[in-house]
Amino acid sequence: MRARLGAGFVLVLSALALTGCWGYSEVNDLAFVTVAALDRAPSGGYRWTVAVPVPELVLPASLGGAGAGAAGAATRTNLFRSAVGPGPQAAAQALDDRIPREVRWSFADHILVGEAAARSGLRPLLEMISRGYRVERRASLYVVRGEAGAMLLQLRPSLDRAVARSFDAVTRKNRPGTIRGVDGNTVLRWLDTPGTDPFLPVVTTAGEGSSGSPAPAGIALFRGDRLVGFLPPPLHHGLLMARGEAHPFTLVVPCPGETATAPGGGGSGDRTGGTGVSLQVDHDEARVRVIGPTAVADGAGGAGASGADGAAGAAAAGSRANGAKALSGAAMPGVRLEVDLAGVVLEWQCRDPQVDRRRIQAVAQAAARQTRGWIEAALARAAALGVDPVGFGAALHRQDPATWRTIRTQWRTWVRDLRPELTVTFHVRGQQLTVSAP
Repeated sequence: MRARLGAGFVLVLSALALTGCWGYSEVNDLAFVTVAALDRAPSGGYRWTVAVPVPELVLPASLGGAGAGAAGAATRTNLFRSAVGPGPQAAAQALDDRIPREVRWSFADHILVGEAAARSGLRPLLEMISRGYRVERRASLYVVRGEAGAMLLQLRPSLDRAVARSFDAVTRKNRPGTIRGVDGNTVLRWLDTPGTDPFLPVVTTAGEGSSGSPAPAGIALFRGDRLVGFLPPPLHHGLLMARGEAHPFTLVVPCPGETATAPGGGGSGDRTGGTGVSLQVDHDEARVRVIGPTAVADGAGGAGASGADGAAGAAAAGSRANGAKALSGAAMPGVRLEVDLAGVVLEWQCRDPQVDRRRIQAVAQAAARQTRGWIEAALARAAALGVDPVGFGAALHRQDPATWRTIRTQWRTWVRDLRPELTVTFHVRGQQLTVSAP
């Protein structure tokens, strides 16, 4: 018994002696990179520009910091530094010498890539992400028209919002005014998927006065890991609708029986005047089906409407084209793209305030035609560049592996000549508008 007590006493003393920590780092001795921008340097290498929050400026005055400044004032709570190297990894190591603290990249949730760096290829950056382990794969990637570092230095988010948080509001929220985000791991997966080309959101600076926050500005299209072109608004909605990944957005169509055009040169955005019906598109589903060779002439197709039951109206717009041109002496399969959209009525600013089933069907038809036009324009732009951001090749690889094996070396030629059969269906909800008291 005494031996057991003695052994227990020794174990307790050992536990007390071994407790503690080692290798710790004080927060004030660390530099957490939250947003980074990658550009090509004039010397031919790469340049990193990073934003590092300064704890003394971020903390409120009650905790010993300087606070975020006066209400409504645009303040700089970040330290900005740049460094150049022959590659992204070497430039990151050079950045360690420019910042008098231990640099931690694990908090870099947003990476901006300048246009020149994107056109030369994302592979050096992706190797840093997948092999260097300094930047995590979950970091969101963006493309900037021009230099990404210059845009980062211009950002002064309003409402005392941190730079990293302002990017969270652009891609990580599924609400109007946002765009589908793409992280590094997704790009790596797309590059490893047969028949798919990557794309990244494009961001720019938007704001008034001294404030400037990131805002969506379209989509960047890639052939492999190299940037080849852009889809400006509203065509970026067309690509995302074709993929079934569109975030909510506002669509303005003319009133039934009226010839007034929606503002904004295409009907996207908030209505500022005139007549029109404002819809918020908040539901998007897309299906890609591989079909056999068709002999339908180009331009065939039309628009029709399906019934509306009380609270819902629907309209369909379809177009068929010859999606099976000869390639290497053989007829190639076609593709059918089916897109189902739904939206709610936000405003009914028409000279005739009456809302009935017939007029709702007319609005749904107009919405289907307009969104179909965006999708067709986005697909035509991608085909002209010889890229496949929708993944038609991936659908062929999954649904008809034998045919894919015969054309995989000529896949981009097939995509360039492909004319998908497109059907767009739009359902309208929330049309029971009233100005009467309940």
